Amino acid sequence: MIVSLRRYNYDELVSQLKKDDKIILFTCNFCSKFCDFGGKERTHQLAEKMRSDGYNVIREENIGVACLLDLVDKRKTDEATLKTFEEATVIIPLTCEDGFANIEYTFPNVRVISATKTVGLGVFTTDKGMTLTVPFESTGLEMNIDGYPLSEVAEKLGCYAGPYFDGNKTP
Repeated sequence: MIVSLRRYNYDELVSQLKKDDKIILFTCNFCSKFCDFGGKERTHQLAEKMRSDGYNVIREENIGVACLLDLVDKRKTDEATLKTFEEATVIIPLTCEDGFANIEYTFPNVRVISATKTVGLGVFTTDKGMTLTVPFESTGLEMNIDGYPLSEVAEKLGCYAGPYFDGNKTP
């Protein structure tokens, strides 16, 4: 699986928004879900927190895999989503960087916030959660068959692991 981390804590993320923005949280329900910042549940928690803080989240878009351009592109033509995406002023991808690029390409007239950093490939297990096993060269980490905990990787790279709504570096 692709391993990504959050670039921002909650306060840093919302500091990039205005209260009158029409926001879509766009999540991948695969890799991001297992990295514990995306997926249906985490996206809904973030949306509820943002709404309670006065931000106008108009949609929580859940897609199987955001790295497939055709699936993202369908959102701008499908009757069920077309109107909402036309109204949006901001999209926050809770996806890997490929998902971000697909969203930015598909919706060029909407501000898309680069909220994640993709750091390599990893493995998810029920006892350890997601671990980074094949880091990208840019991380400065060596391949590790046992995997690096995401909290460790996040600390090293100045990023955040886990869900947005807690505001901390780790869940």
